[in-house]
Amino acid sequence: METTTVNSAELGRIFNALPESYVVVDPAGVIVAATDSFLAATGATRERVLGIDITVAFPDNPDDPDANGTTVLRNAINGVVSSGEDAEIPPQRYDMEQPDGSFDTRYWKPTFLPVFAADGSVEFVLHGAVDVTAQVVADQE
Repeated sequence: METTTVNSAELGRIFNALPESYVVVDPAGVIVAATDSFLAATGATRERVLGIDITVAFPDNPDDPDANGTTVLRNAINGVVSSGEDAEIPPQRYDMEQPDGSFDTRYWKPTFLPVFAADGSVEFVLHGAVDVTAQVVADQE
């Protein structure tokens, strides 16, 4: 059986087409890739978020004094980088900024997976985010 290999451009297209919402950040939290489904779920564009710190690209809602999404996100990424282990946290409120500057209430079920370099260090963190807003809101009623 012949093995097929893919080049980096093909691998990028495959990653972008994944139906799940994923974003890849470097150890400092800078976004290096995002699936089309992540961009659709967050209302972002690649041009706006690639090369930007994830907590800057997706800030806390300034109108919510209890907003802590950026802190939880940063701590989870740092934890994966330092431990080299997966992290899954409970559903987290993390509102999404709309084009008009307002924020839409959202709840996400986040996961974090290390991507290792050849030397065994964490080179990237793969962050998955499932929008569970409808479920959380229904549970609160």
